[in-house]
Amino acid sequence: MLQVLDQVCDLIVDVLRDRVVLRVFQACMEGFIWVLLDGGPSRAFLETDVNLMKDDLAMLKDLFIAEGQGLPSDVIEKEAKLAQQILDLYVLKADTIIDLLMKASEHMSHHLEPATARRRNVHDVHTLLRVLCHKKDNGASTFLKIQYHLPRSSDYDDVPVKDAPSKVPIFSDMLNRGASFNWSETGQQSFRIMKKKLQEASWQ
Repeated sequence: MLQVLDQVCDLIVDVLRDRVVLRVFQACMEGFIWVLLDGGPSRAFLETDVNLMKDDLAMLKDLFIAEGQGLPSDVIEKEAKLAQQILDLYVLKADTIIDLLMKASEHMSHHLEPATARRRNVHDVHTLLRVLCHKKDNGASTFLKIQYHLPRSSDYDDVPVKDAPSKVPIFSDMLNRGASFNWSETGQQSFRIMKKKLQEASWQ
């Protein structure tokens, strides 16, 4: 990713840097939400997993704020709002999410339209149903089995700890590329702060 950004920054003037970085952050949030809701049937999250993902989200926000040298914090919070709201759903009791789903179902049309990260709403049927599908909870699993004939999340095989992927494999890969951006001094300082945070994250 850094190599691509390096090439892009060669082609743009410095005043456009924040726009590029903003789009990268937006893409990160889209990917983050994809993992939470569309990552496949084998992703079933425990509450401890949600706590780790909250830490990851906070780390991503800090990374792009870069101690005041990156994007404005209000912009970051706005772009990360949906991801934060989805994480907040995961910590609710399954019965609460089911109640929200049933209420949302009363107001939806008969034809389901695919929801994208940009159009998704934290209280729509698609989002609530996907949270239940990926929530490793007996109550959620039983509801899905009875109402939608879906496999119970508890039926999914857990990944052994020794085979589990690194918490932040992408960060280590980015650092190993050793790319250098052709930004102004302010931009380079921002990148150095971001790279330092990446290194700290990869060593945790």
